[in-house]
Amino acid sequence: LINDESKEVVIKSQILAGGRGLGTFKSGFQGGVHMVGSEKEAVDVAEKMLGGVLVTKQTGDEGRPVDTLLMVERVFIKRELYLSILLDRETSGPMIVASTA
Repeated sequence: LINDESKEVVIKSQILAGGRGLGTFKSGFQGGVHMVGSEKEAVDVAEKMLGGVLVTKQTGDEGRPVDTLLMVERVFIKRELYLSILLDRETSGPMIVASTA
């Protein structure tokens, strides 16, 4: 992904909690989601994240250990949509939730 220096890459901590981008590692490193533009920067950020404990609003003070990172090419979206299909417990049937925000 990073061989083409013109591309930016997003490195994301993979933990079971929301708010990763605004989280803080117990080491003091800020954010569980970072955009990088070079291989050197990617290695530096990954070393700070991998093996660390990320604290977010959803993890509480104990945080969650980061043992997996996701690296993807950064894309610039024009419009974001959200769609979810979930089970409505009251009717025992599917419910569709959609949002344009």
